[in-house]
Amino acid sequence: MFARFLIITTAALALSGLSARAADFWSGDDVRLIAPLSDNLVVAGHQVSVDAPVDGDVVAAGLELRITAPVSGDALVAGFDLSVKGPVAGDLAAAAFDLSVHSDIAGDALLTGMQVQLRPGAHVAGDLKASGSEVTLSGRVDGDAILRGDHVIVDGFIAGDLDVTADMLELKPGTRVLGDLRHTGPAAVEVPDGVSVGGTVRYHHGSSVDEGPTVLGTLGKAVALFLLGVGILWLLPGPVTRAADGLRRRPLRHFLVGTAILLLSPPLLALLMVSVVGIPLGLLLLGLWLFCLPLGLAVSGFGLALCIRRGATVRPGTEAGMLMRRYAVSVLALTLLSMLPVAGWVVLAVAAALGLGALADTLLRSRRGGLAAG
Repeated sequence: MFARFLIITTAALALSGLSARAADFWSGDDVRLIAPLSDNLVVAGHQVSVDAPVDGDVVAAGLELRITAPVSGDALVAGFDLSVKGPVAGDLAAAAFDLSVHSDIAGDALLTGMQVQLRPGAHVAGDLKASGSEVTLSGRVDGDAILRGDHVIVDGFIAGDLDVTADMLELKPGTRVLGDLRHTGPAAVEVPDGVSVGGTVRYHHGSSVDEGPTVLGTLGKAVALFLLGVGILWLLPGPVTRAADGLRRRPLRHFLVGTAILLLSPPLLALLMVSVVGIPLGLLLLGLWLFCLPLGLAVSGFGLALCIRRGATVRPGTEAGMLMRRYAVSVLALTLLSMLPVAGWVVLAVAAALGLGALADTLLRSRRGGLAAG
């Protein structure tokens, strides 16, 4: 089931998995769908609310995102505060800091976030795979449930097997598992009174930190990088597009500049934070330096998207939508490469250095141009 769902999720990320019908592209600070839509929906904004039925697939991103109306197809949604209250007739893939699902999901559900909740009354007809710092399953799952987190709370019904990897597992009274219960953690958890397990109960000593790259982790990385790219493109459209376009012309120069920023910044920050006066500034610059790696990857993703777009036929008026679709493909490729043991990290490091160097070079040239004009 999840192999099929991965294919669906991949297609949704690339926006090429949307059906042959046209897709409506919406964006803005406050976006709200209040009239039924008979096409696929692609929407991004600060506050996004889908309050009318969508007869198709939904790809949505927003800091505050609400899905309150039915979706007849699949849904790929991401945000900071995300709530799914409308039924989804297909599969659901969601990533957010605070994520809650209240409705019926007719297919599989793939959820990742800091706090992930399948609320009471929610129903997943297929399989559920959820990962986060705190994961709560209080609804119904007709298939298997795979949960990964620091703290996992189960207070619902699972018709299949329950597989939990958690440092802390709580089984609340009233929990029913018709299949097997498998738990991986630092200490075994006894099945308390009021909890029913139809199959076997098995424990394996381990930790959630020991888990390697997973489909869920890859999805979360892809969505986070996609949202970052959308954000920096909205904030700095000119520098980002110029930097992405310049990657082809001066790759060695950009790689050297980006590598210098990534490698030389830590020792310089350490020297700066030796003095008491320099500690606050050093901490601020350290935060910016940690942001450099994903920022460079986002710029490289746009550079790859521009290269892909040049080889395709683009209808007038669809350039923005085509760019975002190609960027989604690039993001997916980069995140899948990160799953390779060694080569993936090498490719990501090179891509981050290229993108960061290109953006730094573009901003420096723009500043010089502004000073010259002044």
